[in-house]
Amino acid sequence: MRNYTFFEGTQYPLRVTWVFGDEPGPVIMVQGGIQGDELSGFFTAQLLTRCKVRKGSLIIVPRANEPSILRRARQINVDLNRRFDKEYNSFYEDRLARAIRFLISGAEGFIHLHEGSGFYNPKYVSNLRNPKRYGQSLIIDAAVYKDIRLADMCERAIKKLNSKISNKSYWFTLFNTKTFAKATKYPEMLKSLTCYALHERGIPAMAVEVSKDILDLGWKVRQQLQATVYLLREFGIELDVPEFSFPKNQKGQDFEILVNGKPLRGNSIELVRGAPVSTSGKAVVDSGLEPAVAVFASDRPNLNLLTAPRMALSQFPALEVRIDGSRQAKARVRWKGSRSDLSEVNGPVFLCWLNGQPRFIRAGGTLPAVEGDQIILEGILGSSSEEILNLKGFVASVTVNSGQDVGYEIIADPSNFMEKYKLDSQDGLARYRVVRETPGKKRSEFYLSIVPRSIKALELQDEAGNPDLVNWKNGERVPLRPDTYVLEDVWSNGNRCKIQPFVDNIPVAWGETFDVQSGRKTVLTMRHSTTFVPVGQMVLEGTDYLKNRQDQ
Repeated sequence: MRNYTFFEGTQYPLRVTWVFGDEPGPVIMVQGGIQGDELSGFFTAQLLTRCKVRKGSLIIVPRANEPSILRRARQINVDLNRRFDKEYNSFYEDRLARAIRFLISGAEGFIHLHEGSGFYNPKYVSNLRNPKRYGQSLIIDAAVYKDIRLADMCERAIKKLNSKISNKSYWFTLFNTKTFAKATKYPEMLKSLTCYALHERGIPAMAVEVSKDILDLGWKVRQQLQATVYLLREFGIELDVPEFSFPKNQKGQDFEILVNGKPLRGNSIELVRGAPVSTSGKAVVDSGLEPAVAVFASDRPNLNLLTAPRMALSQFPALEVRIDGSRQAKARVRWKGSRSDLSEVNGPVFLCWLNGQPRFIRAGGTLPAVEGDQIILEGILGSSSEEILNLKGFVASVTVNSGQDVGYEIIADPSNFMEKYKLDSQDGLARYRVVRETPGKKRSEFYLSIVPRSIKALELQDEAGNPDLVNWKNGERVPLRPDTYVLEDVWSNGNRCKIQPFVDNIPVAWGETFDVQSGRKTVLTMRHSTTFVPVGQMVLEGTDYLKNRQDQ
């Protein structure tokens, strides 16, 4: 088993588990949680990570859209399951889609776990049971696609499932959306992930959808898990799923949250005006569900303070703890100290966070950033009111584009900003204005400049502990003596943590090892860790000639 987190340290982490079988076989991807109001899917996928695989391998993504799960909402900006018909680059959901497509490229089959309203039926029976409902169905885009017989696979699984469900009203039904037909009633499915997997990757793909109108969550998870196991066996996967006890009540889960080093307990907490708000912690669970945990300030409901800094320049009423979207605690803030607005004789000083570190910029100044950096606009130093700071060209929220960009995670990605707001620059940098638009305050601004991320060299260490500096030659082949190497460091113009290495399309962490074998090409790819966009790629060729020269 291998666990890895893409986009770690951002507001949209993507946790992935690879489960390797005892014997070789097909590689199948299972994903849940693409829409945060569908609880069964992410619980089912998480439980599947505990299975024992005898043949084949699994790629499991339990929570594909953690921000929407934490808010128990179908979407935050856009529906992530409608972002696979083309390459988008507007919101964090599009970065997740980019990584999910990458994961799909390494799979030979795909199962998507959902939870829909009502009960699907090909004919209208009632308001809850008709062709416009999705619950209790196995969904396919076509009965047969090229030589992939999706209907046969699902019908066999449905027959086994229904034979063990005593309540016939809860039986599963095959739901063929006929996505590719000209007269399809479900054209939106052309944008879905199952359609992408089937049409673009050419692999079998289907969805297992239980009903939101069945209230017993534990029962739904068991049925969805059983359906997934039946389908995995259709793919040729041999596995065993251990017994589990599903918590009946999602509320009342234990957690360990520290705020400024003190445990968050009770109905209130004391904070100091103008001081940092530092949080850390986790959920305490024994069910194996490994939930998503967040601490939100009431004035910034989409910024998880467990992975983002905060300076309390302005007051907010409360802190809230959520575990997989279920509110576990809410603490009223007791504010200590009095802060009146400071004079701005020499102009305002803007406070921002750059990769978690505070930056102070005077009016007319510049915040220098590297492509892929994380930025949070905090406010004006010495101002006790909620300031309005507008990064021109950045859209913080698709639902409320008010020009208020304070308190949002901003990724320094010029391709993500509106081109018309990019300022002319003689040095080739991407420059944007950040404007103070607070009513009753003097209008002022500073600038954000973004330089492309570049790589100059890699620091490696061979098995004997000897250092080896390899010049980065993007797009080229570089000879290297066969050995086991540690990926020690990168010479770059930015933070190392903002570069994600891949060896032969397998993610590796800095400090991990990889092999260069004689006569074999090892593809080393570097991606932005916040956007998943490639920074560059280099091929290492294991050359015995170099090894022999060193031995002489």
